Amino acid sequence: MQTGANLNLIEISGLLVGGLALFLFGLDLMTGGLKAIAGARLQSLLGTLTANRFRGVLAGAGITALLNSSTITTVLLVGFVSAGLMTLQQSIPVIMGANIGSTLTAQIIAFNISAITPFMLAGGFLLKGFAKRELLRQLGGVLLGLGLLFLGIEFMGDATRPLRNYEPFIVAMQDMRNPWVGILIGAVFTAIVQSSAATLAIVIALGSQGLIPLESGIALILGANVGTCGTALLASIGKSAQAAQVGIVHLLFNVLGVLFIAFVIPQFADFIRQISPSAPELTGAARLAAETPRQAANAHTVFSVFSTAVLIWFTGPIGKLAERLAPPSRKGWQDPGEPRYLDDTLAGMPALAIPRVQLELVALGKQVRGLVEHSAALVVEGSPEELVTLTDQDKAADSLSTAILTYVGHLSDAVHTDDEGHQLVELARIATCLDAIREVATTSMLALSQRRISHGADAASLRNPEAATFALGVIEHLALAVDTIAHPAAEVATRIVNAKPGIEAQASVARQSIMAGLPLRSAVDAVNFRLANDMIEQFNEVARLSRAIAKASGSLHDVKVPDASADPAPAGARASES
Repeated sequence: MQTGANLNLIEISGLLVGGLALFLFGLDLMTGGLKAIAGARLQSLLGTLTANRFRGVLAGAGITALLNSSTITTVLLVGFVSAGLMTLQQSIPVIMGANIGSTLTAQIIAFNISAITPFMLAGGFLLKGFAKRELLRQLGGVLLGLGLLFLGIEFMGDATRPLRNYEPFIVAMQDMRNPWVGILIGAVFTAIVQSSAATLAIVIALGSQGLIPLESGIALILGANVGTCGTALLASIGKSAQAAQVGIVHLLFNVLGVLFIAFVIPQFADFIRQISPSAPELTGAARLAAETPRQAANAHTVFSVFSTAVLIWFTGPIGKLAERLAPPSRKGWQDPGEPRYLDDTLAGMPALAIPRVQLELVALGKQVRGLVEHSAALVVEGSPEELVTLTDQDKAADSLSTAILTYVGHLSDAVHTDDEGHQLVELARIATCLDAIREVATTSMLALSQRRISHGADAASLRNPEAATFALGVIEHLALAVDTIAHPAAEVATRIVNAKPGIEAQASVARQSIMAGLPLRSAVDAVNFRLANDMIEQFNEVARLSRAIAKASGSLHDVKVPDASADPAPAGARASES
């Protein structure tokens, strides 16, 4: 047996820490490439979440396999439930499926393909650095990350090789036959590095050197499943009680699954040995080294599938228990100026974040429409006190608009495809148009209200039926344009853009009606006439911006919309393009 003096602890520590760093960096690089490649598929999978529990499990497994992380999937669910896009009950099967999907990484890293690792690194580097097509560059990132992942495992295996004959280490591994010790170590380590895959990689590295029996490896894997819940619980801090419940469901599911296996680890290990490849021609540490990596990966998969198969029938009780542990006592969304759908967790995943931005823009559009309606009413008969209310509403819409544009800016800084870059430009254009409409309502129309009040104009003379019909038509088109942001419809967008001649004709009729109704015999009549015409001009501007929103929404969704070239883009929108 070796003694501590015979071991180069600095070299061992360096290889171990460096190998773990390479593994985590490679995992992150591979995950980034997979997220970019699988963006469209992720959205289609997310659409299945509201179906039955079994489809939810499949969706969770598929998303996690594509994202390469059950932690990311669970954090996404925290955001969905917090934003009201999913219910807690809908999220539970997805969480269960996420545990199954996460075992794909375990199965991949259990293969001993060190001989081709250099080729993976070289091929991945060449594709990522020199390929012209975006897809090939992303595939290069995946391949390079996979190569770094295996290189990290090699480093960790080299670091642990001298420990084969180091008695204190061997004794420590034997002590981990006590399942609770292994579970605790696995949980704490996974919570620190925030990656259950890293814990499994260490188990495989130790197993490949014949340093850890399967029973101890299973204990560490069980602990890793508990430790990985920490990230989702942290992500729920500061969000709604429903979001906290998602993190608790994840913890409950994994803890219950661990309890199923913790008391029968020897029998479970025997079952895994029976279904896994064996090397009976070898003995001792050599046999452990040949068999344990694949057995550990299979144990992880079987554990996740078994837990899901048992607990899928108890989603109701699990959800109710989570609701009791985190009762919905916190207040719901109160501040209209705070974004409801934007989630910083998705800032590195434009494919998933873009639909959330669309929902936030719809919320902003509804606020802006309310501002237009309110300001139009104030021009006719608002009091000075009511003008203050409009100012407060304007501050909320302005704050939300700023948050959306800032978030879009963060998304544009993240790794994204060319199509996603185009979508981000269109989202910024829509936000700019909505902000311009807000300015019309709260600056231009507010000024008209103040002019009416200061001149003591007669409000009754401003209630022109033709002008009111024109204004209502413009507001209707604004509402339709806002709806197209999240729900594209070619016929609706086309109708809005093609409505320009009709709206201009209505404006002309309204002007003629105002001229006929106001004899212009006094200074007050002149003030009323100018106010009414200025109102028509402001609504014309709202109509023009509504058409710009419809056109940008069509471009966002690849919906063909007639070219409204006669309508110049607002200054802010032109600036956003440059």
